[in-house]
Amino acid sequence: MADPHRESKRGRRWPWVFVALALAFGLGSLGCFEGFDLEDKEPPPGYAGGVCLPQGCYEAVECLVEHDICVDPADPCRGIYCGGNGTCTIDMTKGNQPLCVCDVGFSNETYAYFCI
Repeated sequence: MADPHRESKRGRRWPWVFVALALAFGLGSLGCFEGFDLEDKEPPPGYAGGVCLPQGCYEAVECLVEHDICVDPADPCRGIYCGGNGTCTIDMTKGNQPLCVCDVGFSNETYAYFCI
């Protein structure tokens, strides 16, 4: 005859195994910025959409010194989320720089790439 206490302990172990695997695979990627897929989140300094670092920007991204922001010349809107209150478009009149078009009720007068 099977011991019912032993069976119940085995049954309780499975949820913990699942939680451990979920944490190992799910949270392991939070330490690195893989980026630009987290819409409405501010990218870290040095990456496209983030502030410029003293030594410049990473990944062939250029620093727009006048706005202190890193911009990817191949995809100017990469990392530019306009604070979640607008949409990034490309301003062809300013050398293909990003431009935030703010939602109704928001403005980018204070910060060029952040609609508040």
